[in-house]
Amino acid sequence: MIRPFEIRDIPTLHQYRQRGLFLDSVPTLTWGRTLVPMGAAFSPLSNVTGVFTSIYQDDSDPGAAPIVGQVSHASGASFARFTFIAPDAAIESPALSPLLEHLIQRVGARGAQSLVAEVDEKTHTFEALRRATFSIYSRQRIWRLAAAPESSGASLWRPGEAIHEFDQRRLYNMLVPALVQQVEPVHMGSQGWVLYEDGELRAFASVQTGPRGIWVQPFIHPEMLEVTARLADLIQRLGPKTARPVYICLRSYTAWLADAMQDLGAEPGPGQAVMVRRLATEVRKPVRQALPAINGGAEPVQHMQPEKLIHPARGRKQQRSRHR
Repeated sequence: MIRPFEIRDIPTLHQYRQRGLFLDSVPTLTWGRTLVPMGAAFSPLSNVTGVFTSIYQDDSDPGAAPIVGQVSHASGASFARFTFIAPDAAIESPALSPLLEHLIQRVGARGAQSLVAEVDEKTHTFEALRRATFSIYSRQRIWRLAAAPESSGASLWRPGEAIHEFDQRRLYNMLVPALVQQVEPVHMGSQGWVLYEDGELRAFASVQTGPRGIWVQPFIHPEMLEVTARLADLIQRLGPKTARPVYICLRSYTAWLADAMQDLGAEPGPGQAVMVRRLATEVRKPVRQALPAINGGAEPVQHMQPEKLIHPARGRKQQRSRHR
């Protein structure tokens, strides 16, 4: 049986507090492993919070440990995130597939078209997600800084504002591969910092903060000068501490910044695969159109063109209704 998480399931979640598998780096590093699962406690408000938690219990074995899975989906976003599953051994359980399907139906109803997960590549979790039809669309390495590096003192970074969105989008489109843009468009505007040189946007950084850490994802033009010094200025502004470090995420298309991270004394984490499972499929239908007149007549011809995106869950419901 699979059902939405309920308040009575909180003791189960408490038992798994040290046994969960976390697949979304931002909340894990900024809020901590203890607080992330507790989003399940607000399950009655899932449509408001965007956090959806479900629980699987094997009906044939009442003594079997239940499995808890959670995904998050920001309102209006085209993708959802596979946040965590507990206990960690459940990632290789046959129950993973039906549990994921249940969670996918919940976020699919809100318009999510894909499900994203981040995982260390050299693990059983990576292989389990591949079997669950996840595929790699990018790679990343997360660098940790617990102390502010020395800075020049004069910083060109300033808080992002809505008026910077056009320049941010232009730089983003220039730097980020189309495959990544299709799955995971970055948030533009006021959430982060921007840097201009001679009137041109040379860099911006998406920043998310929490009680346990500060997450930074930089987008830097290759022609920007003094990259290490500029990054030091930004980190100085963010003020990392031992109890609240700064985490800098370098995707494969920004891996050239790794030398700057080493110069700043940052600690590299393991290489991770950023994986996606598509939740929607493009359906094509024939459209009849006339060819140009030949000998006074017109010949019809069929063209295939996209009709709409269909969620697997919705498609099954439509098929059942037609058979009634």
